Amino acid sequence: MSELSLKTHYSVAELLSFKLSSLPSAHKNVLEKSVRESWQSQKRTGRGGGYEYALSSMPEEVQNEIRSRFAVSVIKSKPKLPVVRAEIDLSSLTNKQRNIADARMALVAKVLELEDSGMSRIKAVKFFCNLAKNGELPADVAELVVVANAKSNAKRTVGERTLNQWVIDYCKADNAEQRLKIIAPQVRQPVDVAELNWLPEFLAVYRNTNGVNIAEAYEEFAWRWQTAYADQPLWLELMPSIHQVRRVMSKFSQLFKAVGRKTGAELRAMNTYVKRDWSVLKANDVWVGDGHSMKMKVAHPDHGRPFIPELTMVMDAASRFLVGWSVSLAENCIAVADAIRYGVERHGIPAIYYSDNGGGEKNWTLDADITGILPRLGINHQTGIPGNPQGRGIIERVNQTIALRIARQFDTYHGTGADRETVRQVSTGVVSLEKALRQGKTELTDKQKRAKGKLPSWQQFIDAVEQAIDWYNNEHVHREIGTTPARKRAQLLQDVEVLKITPVEARDMFRPQVIRTAQRGWLSVFNNDYFNQKLIEVDGEKVTVSFDIHNAESVIVRHLDGRFICEAQFDGNKRAAFPEAFVDKARKERANRRMKLKQEQADEIQAELNPVRTIEHTPAFSFVMTDKAKQAKQATPIFLTQAEKEEWEERQRAFG
Repeated sequence: MSELSLKTHYSVAELLSFKLSSLPSAHKNVLEKSVRESWQSQKRTGRGGGYEYALSSMPEEVQNEIRSRFAVSVIKSKPKLPVVRAEIDLSSLTNKQRNIADARMALVAKVLELEDSGMSRIKAVKFFCNLAKNGELPADVAELVVVANAKSNAKRTVGERTLNQWVIDYCKADNAEQRLKIIAPQVRQPVDVAELNWLPEFLAVYRNTNGVNIAEAYEEFAWRWQTAYADQPLWLELMPSIHQVRRVMSKFSQLFKAVGRKTGAELRAMNTYVKRDWSVLKANDVWVGDGHSMKMKVAHPDHGRPFIPELTMVMDAASRFLVGWSVSLAENCIAVADAIRYGVERHGIPAIYYSDNGGGEKNWTLDADITGILPRLGINHQTGIPGNPQGRGIIERVNQTIALRIARQFDTYHGTGADRETVRQVSTGVVSLEKALRQGKTELTDKQKRAKGKLPSWQQFIDAVEQAIDWYNNEHVHREIGTTPARKRAQLLQDVEVLKITPVEARDMFRPQVIRTAQRGWLSVFNNDYFNQKLIEVDGEKVTVSFDIHNAESVIVRHLDGRFICEAQFDGNKRAAFPEAFVDKARKERANRRMKLKQEQADEIQAELNPVRTIEHTPAFSFVMTDKAKQAKQATPIFLTQAEKEEWEERQRAFG
């Protein structure tokens, strides 16, 4: 079918070439249909003769299908416009385009040399092209021809019209820039999104946060398109193939394709960002805090079951020094308040505390409402955009570095790089072992035996965190500041007055809490016993015990409603069962008695080796007790146990 005009008459051969669904596919059947339906016909002019039939006399469905096919062909065909060379932007030229342009200008220079020798330009062009066609050009010039052609077929030579046009363009240009622009080959222009009438409808399906791929999205898109345009053949013809869709989508940037498929921090991570300049700050101007879920499991200090702790760190932004840290005892809970308290007690009060506002995807909860704690100390609390880790990049990177350094020390590590099968075996093994021990089983399975010692204790984990924090602060040379954080902070503190808090203020700041029952002045927290005389006043009552993860020497005890009771000390009322000097004396006497008993046993063994002696051969004076012996017999030693006392009495009865 002509793409330029809609004809009034068509031959049977033309109608068959259209492959219309409304007409038979055989020549004979179309002729019979034309006679039966009385199509108007006229003799065809030109070679071959025959008849052609008026479009207007054909059935309506045939006319509509032909007109639809014509409309589709017009839309799909590119308009033939006058050839106008587009202006090339030199900044957009590729290396390949530049190399091709240089090769073409080198060939033009050869033609101009022939022209300067007295040969006309046309003859010079023909002479050069004949040499190229016959393979008589020097090797280096022949290589230029291959590059200048910019064709995949290296055997093709340059034509006379093409070479002559290059010469004309070269001579028209006034300078090197113009020559490069006019002789460099054109490249296909990128897809104009505005011309793709199907793209918005495809993106409506593809931009799905469930991450559907192009093939899945195309199936849904095609179904929607065919349903919406079921009675519009023209639009049905315009539906792109999946190959067209893939080709167009490959032209777009990753950011463009991610819009609607990714959100929040993940999408922002693909976009541009602003770098914050922390170097203008002084020590304690800004503290930045963030929590991170550890990629490992630890034995819970309360019940011993495996759980994943959350490590929270607070950094002094100016020096990158980690001023505070804490670990939560509950999964999905960030110990921000305790980390701030620890930092404030040791390093003073900051002017600003910058953190996430808790709106992240994991819905972590804070261990306390820091919005109330910070104003009490005069700290300005600034929050970032929810789910925007780029805003706290300095603490996010440190969190990853230290958290991985800690977790990889233990067998329960399950983060990046860990063997999946090993992780599965260790994870199920430690859970099974803990359950068996809790149930009091004495016989363990092979799996449980292999899991022994793999689950780190709470104290092992705390020690590892302390070591990692100390390493980072005192040994790690930070790339941004060029020294260790501790050294940098020491430099900054020379011109800063640190604001400290009083012991009373420290006591009222938040600490992790557990509920315990006071028992005659004592209470127990994680196998540690604490005492204070005031606890007798709440004997048998449940109280809130605030402990410090970093220091187990004391705990703060309050009523359940928050009223302060006392500060209980570790083993605060534990006394020695006996005076220390008395115990030392008893130990020495016990040692002497044991040595004497061993000597008697040795003498007995030695006597068994000697001949039997009768009483007549034994001097009688050995049985006579002197006054000194009587005094020794009457002296009663100090006994530490009932068994020692009974042993001594038995010996006394034996020897009278």
